[in-house]
Amino acid sequence: HRLSNQYANPKEDGEMTETIARPYRVASGEGIDNVWWKSGRVTVKAGAAETGSFSQIETDDPRGSGPPRHLHHNEDETFFVLEGEVTVRVGDERIDLEAGDFLFGPRGIAHAYVVRSERARMLVTASPGGVEEVFFNLGIPVTGSEPPTDAVMPPLDELVRLFAGYGCEILG
Repeated sequence: HRLSNQYANPKEDGEMTETIARPYRVASGEGIDNVWWKSGRVTVKAGAAETGSFSQIETDDPRGSGPPRHLHHNEDETFFVLEGEVTVRVGDERIDLEAGDFLFGPRGIAHAYVVRSERARMLVTASPGGVEEVFFNLGIPVTGSEPPTDAVMPPLDELVRLFAGYGCEILG
């Protein structure tokens, strides 16, 4: 579902300059890609291919879910809670977030989160972008309002290998 969102800017002499991202709109509830990931839903609103610089993902996760502790070698990450309550561990620090709260997670510091409320929706930004490609490649396309009961994620060692290709180290 990737957008053809970039174009080259011609100079007066016909030579092409840098690629420039075009503005685009993604409607509420929609995304460039919309996949089930583990027990939650991941909607990629913008990827590095569309923006040229960052990715933005909307997560919708049930209570008790969240990613394993991991570390981004390439990206800074931000978390903006749209609905619900989430606890994030960044390094040795525990940070409780609720709707309207924002957290900056710098690259190079291990982190993970867990949803404390019935559900939580967040807008997660990675800069630079690129890591969203893992969701494109491994997520199960959304075709209904509930995750498929037969959805199977790759084994942990395969996830570790795939995320490592994007500079993300899964620590457990």
